[in-house]
Amino acid sequence: MNRPPYDPVQANSTNLSIPGRYREWKPSLQLSKYIFCYWYTQQTNYSKLECPDSVEMIVPDGCIDIVFRIDRSLPDIQGLIIGTMDRAIMVDMEYDRVESFGIRFYPGGLQPFVREPAHLFTNRINDLSDVAKGFAQGLKGHLHWTSSIDQTIYGLERYLLSKLSDDLVWEDTFQNCLMHIYQAKGNISVKEIACKEAISERQLTRIFYGRAGVGTKTFSRIIRFQHLLRLLHGTEKITLTDAAIQGGYYDQAHCIREFQDLCSILPSDYMKPRI
Repeated sequence: MNRPPYDPVQANSTNLSIPGRYREWKPSLQLSKYIFCYWYTQQTNYSKLECPDSVEMIVPDGCIDIVFRIDRSLPDIQGLIIGTMDRAIMVDMEYDRVESFGIRFYPGGLQPFVREPAHLFTNRINDLSDVAKGFAQGLKGHLHWTSSIDQTIYGLERYLLSKLSDDLVWEDTFQNCLMHIYQAKGNISVKEIACKEAISERQLTRIFYGRAGVGTKTFSRIIRFQHLLRLLHGTEKITLTDAAIQGGYYDQAHCIREFQDLCSILPSDYMKPRI
């Protein structure tokens, strides 16, 4: 059970670079096929000058997140399921009053725990209790309250392992197709993937809608975009033209159009805070 060769990245954030604001933990080996990370944002009482805006851009990464918003003034924890996004969204994290704890599932990683097809959540934020009430309550039970985040994660992992079921239909085919897309960094056609797995393009697309929440072509596009983000986020300076070529786009114009479709802004505007 190997960890997928894919490290999803999110948009740069000045807020999340504030010391103590954001932390990540990797899952145990038994869950590393399904979960990319656990993450936590702490409630902090920064002034408006120190933290003028709590709205974050969430960019497409092919993942589904379960997020718990913890407001200490309320008796219950709000559990949300944030589906696969095929375009960026803006989310107010409300850092001044809410803690957030998240589980980021790899593409297709949620279905071994919640059997609902992923396309039901695409571009949506749902109340987790409306989707899987028992599962939501089980997870919340490990957030009410332990003495440390590490202890919380230990309890969550034991619960997740007790709910794990890997007898999914088309699982091997789906995982093989993910590997083809990851290895090609998204630069692979649906036809080529289907030929590799001896399956029809239509059936392949149905599998991806059920497991990844989007069609095969859109998913590959997201992975190519993710590769571009990683290039742009790199420590070495790179021009957009070079990033476009290394990312597998036809040319810079093609890269700009795809970036704008997925993020609703130009890549030059996206990169301005880094300059």
